[in-house]
Amino acid sequence: MLRKVLFCCFPVLFAALAWSETPSFKGEVYGAYSYTSPNFHDEGSGENGWNAGAAVNATRWISLKADFAQYRYTYTRLCCPHDHSTTTTYLFGPQFSVPSTVPWIRPFVQLLIGRAHIDYANLAGTPSYNQTTSVALDLGGGLDLRLSHHFWLRGEADYLHNHFTINDSQVPRPPTSHARVVTGIVFRF
Repeated sequence: MLRKVLFCCFPVLFAALAWSETPSFKGEVYGAYSYTSPNFHDEGSGENGWNAGAAVNATRWISLKADFAQYRYTYTRLCCPHDHSTTTTYLFGPQFSVPSTVPWIRPFVQLLIGRAHIDYANLAGTPSYNQTTSVALDLGGGLDLRLSHHFWLRGEADYLHNHFTINDSQVPRPPTSHARVVTGIVFRF
């Protein structure tokens, strides 16, 4: 019985706590360059791409975040020099700000869950094309440095995980884990 009472009261207490704290800003949007590490068991030098998203404050220290990114990689193997892949991620979840005594620095951590989609294409004339979608998980954090009242510079490092499977024997198995680095500009309002 006590568990049921606590289970019912917890959301009410959390909502009251959320309304009692006034955030210093209402939300943010950002655009950034993003790089993922080479996969752990295949050749490659990593993937370059873009990262964009938005976050809306739930409390002073908790934001609800939507993160979108796309990466492109061109393979340099002798057999298939024009093969390339495009990976797109759609991630959502909480972003927790860490209290800082320095007003122009804002550290944060995040746990995002969503989907990742990968397309493989062969541009050498062979009709080889494959794609797959999987669940994706992103765990990481970063640091925002104030440039002005509304603009901040972001640096972020994450662990990005997926469960891609490819059925084409000509296409290398995609990596399941990457390190991801993001750097860009944040606009707070």
